[in-house]
Amino acid sequence: MHNQKNKTIVVKVILSTILASFILVNGCANTNTGPPLPQNELKKLEDEIEALATEIYINDFVRIWKIGLKVLGTLPEGAIKKHAVIGALIEDNTENIARHYKLPTDEGCVVIGVIDNGIADLAGIKAGDIIRAINDKEIKESHHIAFNAGEPSTIIVERSDMRTPINVKPEERPYVCIRLKQAANINAYANLSGIQFSSGIVHFVENDDELAVIMGHELAHITAKHIAKNIGMAALYGTLGSLTGPFAPFTIRALYAPYSRGNERESDYLGLIYAHNAGYDIEKGTALWKRFALELPKSRSKSFLNCHPASPERILRVKKVVELIRSDEGRIEDLILN
Repeated sequence: MHNQKNKTIVVKVILSTILASFILVNGCANTNTGPPLPQNELKKLEDEIEALATEIYINDFVRIWKIGLKVLGTLPEGAIKKHAVIGALIEDNTENIARHYKLPTDEGCVVIGVIDNGIADLAGIKAGDIIRAINDKEIKESHHIAFNAGEPSTIIVERSDMRTPINVKPEERPYVCIRLKQAANINAYANLSGIQFSSGIVHFVENDDELAVIMGHELAHITAKHIAKNIGMAALYGTLGSLTGPFAPFTIRALYAPYSRGNERESDYLGLIYAHNAGYDIEKGTALWKRFALELPKSRSKSFLNCHPASPERILRVKKVVELIRSDEGRIEDLILN
């Protein structure tokens, strides 16, 4: 009986293989793909696309990071926890990053951006430098990097196969981890770990002013402590919603949405002031939300289940905040506090 079962399995495997081969052969035979594609040319093009994608990723990441630091630097004292920094964006090394900077290895971590005239820049640290050690401690991953404010540090930098000690004196500044995710969706959000932008939203905006409006908005979620509050309220509404049985998902959404919209409105307002204080033209925010309204139709919805205000409301809020700021420039701090 056991042998018969094994034979049946073998027969099924053989028949499946024959059938798959038949489909593959006939599928290939009946497909007209035009002239043959030389594999060497295809490989070259694939490498070119990967190289271009890496270059765009690095440029986008450095762009949002610099805008983020600029806005962070103008926040009210105590709004954001401070960390010791040197003004360098250091990322885990990868095969693509190593290829981009022509590095001898894809291990460790690499500087991909520095703030002009910042501590790292003035000390001689450059994009493409491999960080090998800090104060005699070997550095293999970027999250291992840490400094103490005001305490001199020696960074061992590898550049052109040579290792050089570079002395820096980190300073304490407001800090939030800013990340970029390669994704087509148009999104940015703040969480307990920091702020994350998608590459889709970086390419959706048309200038740094629009990007600063979004950055200010996400930073406002952190300064207003919305994230921790959201977790607590979501748990509360989840408990209440569960009492409605099969209607729980709808009930939870109906309870949470108005609360969420209130947080979003506060972040829109505070974020515009933050971006303005950092020197950006927040009036460009009207074009940003108009583009949202036209290209993302769902953003125009005024449904009571939506967690964000409708785009027309956000356009008008930008206009009113601009008018408010222009009416009395000296009251900017009061606008934030009140």
